[in-house]
Amino acid sequence: MTAEREDVPERLTFSQRHGYEPLPEPMRLEEISGSLRRELWNAVRLFLLEKTEIYNAKRADVRFTDARFIERVLGRFTKRPESHVSTEYEKVMRDFDLVFVNGKFNNVLDLLEIMVDELSHPDEFASRIGNLFDKHVAAYWLDMSQYPYRFFPRASGEQGEATRQAIETVRQGGMDGSATHLRQAAEHINAGQYADSIADSIHAVESVARTIDPGSGKTLGPALKSLERAGVLKHPALGGAFEKLYGYTNDEQGVRHALLDRDAPDVGLDEAMFMFGACASFAAYLTGKHRRAGGA
Repeated sequence: MTAEREDVPERLTFSQRHGYEPLPEPMRLEEISGSLRRELWNAVRLFLLEKTEIYNAKRADVRFTDARFIERVLGRFTKRPESHVSTEYEKVMRDFDLVFVNGKFNNVLDLLEIMVDELSHPDEFASRIGNLFDKHVAAYWLDMSQYPYRFFPRASGEQGEATRQAIETVRQGGMDGSATHLRQAAEHINAGQYADSIADSIHAVESVARTIDPGSGKTLGPALKSLERAGVLKHPALGGAFEKLYGYTNDEQGVRHALLDRDAPDVGLDEAMFMFGACASFAAYLTGKHRRAGGA
């Protein structure tokens, strides 16, 4: 039996493999993955255990060394008077377990924010939690730039819906190759492979361009010029702007050609998310123009 590894991405579901869930994790608001929940609970449980002691060795009874912290946290979270909050070890651990394992996503974020608020020195615990959200490329991130520390979404609901509609336009337009590249780009984001995601996002636009004009060339630059000449792309400034973005990914320091003295190009989640949304939108734009011109 293979040992479980926390750093191995979860297997893709049927919907993810076949494109019915094309959005990457950072755009899936109101969700916290099962793997992130598991690691959050492990981290919080360890934190709580560090605040306990065995006070009756014969009975192995456990109590919290900082009962006031428990009262303040659970009092705020449950909106009960602190005097009504039980600090009995087993009950407290069950209460936390229920939130992190089965609770609503917003309750998980609420409880974590309250815990950070109630710590006199919150940075170590907050960093541990924030790093887990980053590791799992979650839809939310912990802003530690100023106190109080708060969670914010990585993308808005409007951005996610616009991208979802763009991908649906590409799929309905018969651009199967482009849709596949966008699905792969989303999977790369979820796996933390940001350079690969950007490359697949660009491939999605190239695929649409080649479908519209098979003679447009193997890269985006010539394809855009061909589309302008064919009258499909009627705004040269828009094509020029996208060609500049393409140039960023394709120069000698870009994601396709890492420098010899580097192991990987210097791109991250923000760049991958931006290119994913931009490429999905541009692919949808080209697909829509092509369909209205009678190409599909």
